[in-house]
Amino acid sequence: MEKRSQAKERLIFLRNFIRNPKEIGSITPSSQYLKKGMLKDVDFSKAKYIAEYGAGTGIFTKSILALARKDATLLCFETNRSFCAFLEKTIRDPRLIVINDSAEHINTYLKVHHLPRIDYILSSLPFSQLPERKKGRIMTATKDALSPKGKFILYRYTFTFSDYLRSYFTSISKRFVALNIPPTFIYICQK
Repeated sequence: MEKRSQAKERLIFLRNFIRNPKEIGSITPSSQYLKKGMLKDVDFSKAKYIAEYGAGTGIFTKSILALARKDATLLCFETNRSFCAFLEKTIRDPRLIVINDSAEHINTYLKVHHLPRIDYILSSLPFSQLPERKKGRIMTATKDALSPKGKFILYRYTFTFSDYLRSYFTSISKRFVALNIPPTFIYICQK
């Protein structure tokens, strides 16, 4: 059953990549190694409010919920309607809020759901495919949405994204994940 579910996820992912490669950003879902690397810096024992940008078919979403506290809230931003429908159909968890909108509106949704600032934001967004203004709005909204000790964790296929991130965050570290297609850099940012 698990293999059939994974095959269905991959098919949905591939179909959406073919329809709009700039929106999806990668032909394959993230590897288990990338997933572990992205979650490594999240202190799930303390994280009550988590957000995910570009949830896709839920590769990170499922792992976040498996590790999150029972009283945690996970806001998942996804602009692709078929991915949102897939998430809502396959992940039944009261801690999950699926939002079919751009991450630049995170602060609006914090107000709508009466939530304080976010402890961790994990992003799979294809920033290189986004218009500069939109990318800037997402970064500004992300910085505003983070709690004072919150972390913004994202991955990129290039090691040069640090320069861009420095205009929004004061602390940036990164690590390399070789076992992903393509190999990837994970960036951990704080205010």
